[in-house]
Amino acid sequence: MKRKIILSCLFLLVFTFGRFASADESIKVDNVHVRTWNKFATDTLALHEKLITEIPHSVKTKLGGYAGKPEFYKEDSYYAKNNDKLISRVQWERENSANLHAIEVFIRDVQGRVMRDYTAAYLPAYRNAPIQTLVSFHEYNGELHAFRSFDASGDRIVERCTGTLKGKDVNLLLDEDEIYAAIEGRSNVMEQADYQACFKGMPQAPGKYLSPQ
Repeated sequence: MKRKIILSCLFLLVFTFGRFASADESIKVDNVHVRTWNKFATDTLALHEKLITEIPHSVKTKLGGYAGKPEFYKEDSYYAKNNDKLISRVQWERENSANLHAIEVFIRDVQGRVMRDYTAAYLPAYRNAPIQTLVSFHEYNGELHAFRSFDASGDRIVERCTGTLKGKDVNLLLDEDEIYAAIEGRSNVMEQADYQACFKGMPQAPGKYLSPQ
């Protein structure tokens, strides 16, 4: 679900050229952002390479893209042979095969559940820095599954929780603005029982895990 949300946002951005240009100009003048987010992408790729060296795996490949460029990238998905769980998914531009387009890497617990995952994605153009970076923490409380995502600069970007609590369905989704409204006391969502049950034990900040390495 998280990946669908992230990639849906990315696909919308891909076809809004004016926003590309303005986003790119803002990134150009922020050298710290450029270095930090590119390093995050490079480190996520290094983590992927480390895991597939250590874990016996199989690979499934497909092509994907966008309107007008239906085969823009090649996507390789790596699955652990012992449990068929997804280790990582990497997309490379087909016309410029050295260009990473998007990557997601999963860190799992002994039960095979995702504990953390790392995501970085570039636009098809304006590649001076990724358009999206995320480190996400996952928590499993009873029949609830929650995740909290931070970008490579350490900003809290999205929170999501689904499942059931005391027999009732839970379906929470907070974007960055809603999160900070609650933190600043302009919303009481974080005081609600379902929110607290969902995010019990979840880190409030990425800490050392902000680096994929």
